[in-house]
Amino acid sequence: MTQPTHNPAGSQPTAAPARTETSELPRRTVPAWLLSFLLHTLILFSLLFLLSRFSGGASEVENRAGGIVLVNAVAKTTEYLAEGDVTEPSPAAAQQQSPPPMATEERPPDLAGLESNPSELTGVGQDFSEALSGADSLLDGMNSQRPIGGQVTTEVFGVKGTGSQFVYVFDRSASMEGYEGRPLRAAKQALIESLESLKENHQFQIIFYNDQTKIFRPDGRGDRLAFATDLMKQKGAGFVQSIRGDRGTNHMQAIKQALAFGPDVIFLLTDAEGGFNQQDLSRISQWNRAGTVINAIEFGVGGKPTLTNSLRILSRENGGQYTYKNVLSFRD
Repeated sequence: MTQPTHNPAGSQPTAAPARTETSELPRRTVPAWLLSFLLHTLILFSLLFLLSRFSGGASEVENRAGGIVLVNAVAKTTEYLAEGDVTEPSPAAAQQQSPPPMATEERPPDLAGLESNPSELTGVGQDFSEALSGADSLLDGMNSQRPIGGQVTTEVFGVKGTGSQFVYVFDRSASMEGYEGRPLRAAKQALIESLESLKENHQFQIIFYNDQTKIFRPDGRGDRLAFATDLMKQKGAGFVQSIRGDRGTNHMQAIKQALAFGPDVIFLLTDAEGGFNQQDLSRISQWNRAGTVINAIEFGVGGKPTLTNSLRILSRENGGQYTYKNVLSFRD
C-alpha cells in the first residue's frame, strides 16, 4: 500500500508510481530443424574428411620417387621395398625359392610337347623349299641347308664317278674350237647329260677354263656348289651352251679352284695333255686334302696315249679313272 506524498505547492496530492512486479522471462530453446541441420552438416564433413584421407593415401603411393619398387606379399600384407633394400639372394636360396617346374601334363595344350618337337615350327630345322612355296626359285637352288646324300654314279665319256658332290672342270681353250668346233660341242653334250643324271639332293659346280676360269654363278656367286634341282640343271645347261673357246690353257688355276669346293669327284677334260709336270702333280696332291677323286678325260687326234701320260698319272694318284678320246671320231 502506498503512502500519500506531501505537495508543498498545495496542489492535489499525486500518488507515487505503482511498483510493478516483473515476471521471469521464458527460457530460449534451439529449434529442432536447426539441430538436424547441424547434425547432418557434421556427418557430411566427417565423410568428406575420411574420403580425402583415403584419396590422399592413394596419391601418396602413386607419387613415390621413380625407381624399382618391389612388393613383398606376406600373410596377405603388402610391403614396398626400395632399390636399396633389395639384396641379391644366394644361389641356394634362389634355388629353394624357385617354384618346381610344371609337369608336361599340366602345361597348356598349345605348349605341351613343344620342346620335344622343334620341327613343328615352320621353317625351323627344315629346308626352306618345304617352308616356303617356290623357295627353289627364290634361292636359285643355292640353299646350303638342303640335305645332301643318296650317292649317285654319273659318267663323262665312260669315266664314272660316285658321290653326291661333283665339279666339272672343262678346257675351253682355242684348240677346243678346232675341227669345226666338234671337240667343244661334244664336251658340252657329255657334261649336260651327266648333269641330267643327278638328283636334287646332289650338288655340282662347273668351271670352264683357258688361261682364266669361268665359273657357274646362277645367283651372282661362284663360291659354293649348286643343288641339282630341275631349275638349276636348266640354268647349268644354259651356262654350258654359252661357252666359247679361245686363248691358251692354265690347268693349275682351275684345278685348285675345283678342289677348294671339297667335292667327291672332279671330272677334268682337256686336249692339252702336256700341261702337268712332276711339280704340278705334287702340288695337286697337296691341295687335295679332302681326298677328292679326280677323273681325267683327254681329247687328242689319232693314236693312243702312253703309260707315262701326265693325265693318266694325275688320275691314278688321286684315285680316279682316265680315258682318251679321238676327236676325229666325233660326229655332229
